[in-house]
Amino acid sequence: MVGNPFNDPEFPRKTVDLIDRVVGAVRDRTTRPLVTLTRAIVFGSLIAVVSVALVSLLLIAIMRGTQELFELILEESRAVWASYFAVGGAFIVVGALLLRARHSEPKDDS
Repeated sequence: MVGNPFNDPEFPRKTVDLIDRVVGAVRDRTTRPLVTLTRAIVFGSLIAVVSVALVSLLLIAIMRGTQELFELILEESRAVWASYFAVGGAFIVVGALLLRARHSEPKDDS
């Protein structure tokens, strides 16, 4: 019998190869995008949490550093308020410069 697959000695290998290709194609189209999306969500959340913590610690360090610097020339209670004004003023200046750069006038070629 020419059409009987059970007489073909290559039938098990061909069948396993076909099943392997089908399962691989299904996995490539379903599981891999889901794994990639899940990794992006997890790592993005982790990066967001760590960056918020680092920015908070950096701001705390900046405030404490300026307070310690002002305590060299002022008493403690005045040094605290002076550091608030100095750091706040620095942030206002930096913000104003960034806003000015954002709304800069386009150059005329004429």
